[in-house]
Parts: sequence; structure tokens; C-alpha cells
Amino acid sequence: MLTRSETARSITLPTGQLDIEVEEAVWPLDALCDFAARENPRRGFLVVSRVLGRHIPAAPQVMRRSVHDLAARIPADLPGPVMVIGLAETAVCLGQTIHEELRLATGRDDIYFIHSTRQQIDHPLLCRFEEPHSHASAHLVYRPDLPVLSPKDPRSLVIVDDEVSTGTTLCNLATAFVEAWPAVEAIVVATLTNWSVGKDWPTRMPRPTQIAALLSGRMEWTQGEVATANAAFDVAAASLGRLRTHRNFGRLGLDAPIALPPITPLPPVEGPLRIVGTGEFTYLPFRLAEKMAQEGHDVVVQATSRSPARLAAAMKAKFCFADNYDTGVPNYLYNADPADQRTTWIAHETGTGTVDPALVRALDADLIGWNA
Repeated sequence: MLTRSETARSITLPTGQLDIEVEEAVWPLDALCDFAARENPRRGFLVVSRVLGRHIPAAPQVMRRSVHDLAARIPADLPGPVMVIGLAETAVCLGQTIHEELRLATGRDDIYFIHSTRQQIDHPLLCRFEEPHSHASAHLVYRPDLPVLSPKDPRSLVIVDDEVSTGTTLCNLATAFVEAWPAVEAIVVATLTNWSVGKDWPTRMPRPTQIAALLSGRMEWTQGEVATANAAFDVAAASLGRLRTHRNFGRLGLDAPIALPPITPLPPVEGPLRIVGTGEFTYLPFRLAEKMAQEGHDVVVQATSRSPARLAAAMKAKFCFADNYDTGVPNYLYNADPADQRTTWIAHETGTGTVDPALVRALDADLIGWNA
């Protein structure tokens, strides 16, 4: 039986108080997430995953185990074709790894993957939807470049996000997808932490919806200090990038997991290693980290983010630098301490000279490019 300290907790943040209650947990709360304060007048808190490899460094073995356990909670007999959708930017790697795990577990070849994006490329859009609490609210989804799907549209959607609190974004996304793909019969929302128990958003989904989560509970936010709206920042944060060259790592849909391309030569490694993904480019850096761990290295995964958070609670350190997607939006890397003596590799898809030299210098990093 869980103790009260494991099921109910109050977290005081600079922007207010978060009261949480856990109702079901496959993984313990403290193994899954922490909390931080957002610099955002729309929402003052941030659920910070410990197993995502984004804001908090995570070992690839732990990331893989959490995804394996989450994928095991998704029904194996969903009507096919099945489309797994990862939400940018945070859940791209999570969604892509769930896609990989589902195909391995079920042996099915009719499970596909695509992720939303905030990058513009020369390809027709399938749909667009909004994430209201985010500074960068617009998500683009491109029409999958998957001839095997045409004329057979997906009958099931597996929507992947790292956490669910209100469900509004999921309703917006699902509605947009069902308008584009009316053959959809069933939806599964897969998330590491579901804080929406008791909320009615599943009844507002356009098709019958199940929730798969490693932890489920309730959350109540009491707003304290409100971050001052910054019109200039809001305009910049809403900016979409434009990729000058594009290699399909998931934005145009995938019919099978991407194999890790050979990288020669890899930079030298002495001692522990940190691999940093950039923005939406996180799956291949994770796979590289897995490879390095299998070879015996002490390695952790992190990623840069557009999400502005305060130095408090889960955020112990913070770098701010220019976006390598050239949107003009400030980017951040949290909890990367150069004093930990880790060798750092920064992995990117955006071409030579796109990663801010200030970040490279701060971490004394080597760059690994997977650009087209």
C-alpha cells in the first residue's frame, strides 16, 4: 500500500502551489517526474520528467525501460493501420520509441509513426492544431509520405505526450486528425504521467479513447505570482522554423523504426558522456546513447528546449542560447553542469554552423550532425 507521502503531496513553486494526488502508479512518482515553475502567464508550472531525457539527464537504459513498460499498457489488437503520433517537441523521442516497442512486441507491420513539428518544410500539410498553454502553440502535421497507407487511412491513433493535465491539446489534436482521417475508430493516449483523473476531456474526444500511463492521479494548481506577459517574447516564441534541408526522421511519417546510421569517426570519449539532442531531433541521439551504454560508457541523454522555466525546484542550472532552427526563439538547456566532467556531444539535424557557439563553448562540446 502506498503511504500518504507517496500518494499526496504539495509542491510550492515561485509561481504558485501544486497539489497532487496519485491514484495508480506502475512507476513511483519520484522515479518518473519532478516539478518546476514556468516563465509563462498561461501556466505557472511544468511537470519535469526524469525518464524523458529532456530537462533532466536520464540514462538511456532507464528511458528504454520506461517506454517498454508504457508500450505494454497499449492494447496490441487495435484496428489497423495504427498511427503513433509524438507531440513536439517534448514527446518526439518518446513517441518514436513507443512505435519501435509496439512493433517489436506485436510483430505487426501496420503500425506507423509521425510527429508534430514547429518547422516548415516544402510538403503538404495534413492538419494543424493548437497547444493553448504553450508559448509556441501551433503544431504542424505533414501529410505522411507513406504510399502503403494510401488509400487506406489509419483506423487507430496512439497519441503520445509526456504528461496530461487538462487534455485540451489532445482534444484539439484528435479532432484535427479525425477530420483528416475519418476512418479512425479508436484512440489511445499514451503518457508517462496522467494528471487528469476525474476530468471530462476523454468524453470530448471525437472517437472512443483509452488512456495508457505509468502513473495516474489528480492535480490542482493554485496560481501565485503571475509571470509578466512579454509581447516581444510571445511574438518570437510563436515563430515557426524553416528547414533549409530536410531528411525524414519522422515529420513525413515512418513505416519502420530508423536504424542508427554509422558515425565515423566519433569524437573521443574519456570518462562519462552526455549526449544532447536539439529541439525535435531527439530519437537518434537517444539511440546513439544506447549504443554507447552498450559499449560500457556511463552516458546520459538530455535535449535543448524552447520551454522557458525558472531556476528553482527541478531546474538546478540553465543555459540560454540561440535556436539552431533559426527561428529567433530563445532556447534552453537545463541541468547540464560542466562541473560534472562529462564529455558532451551535441547532436543536430540543422547543418554546419547552426548550433550556437556559446553553448558549444559552455559545455566544451563536440558536434555531431545528421543533416541532409
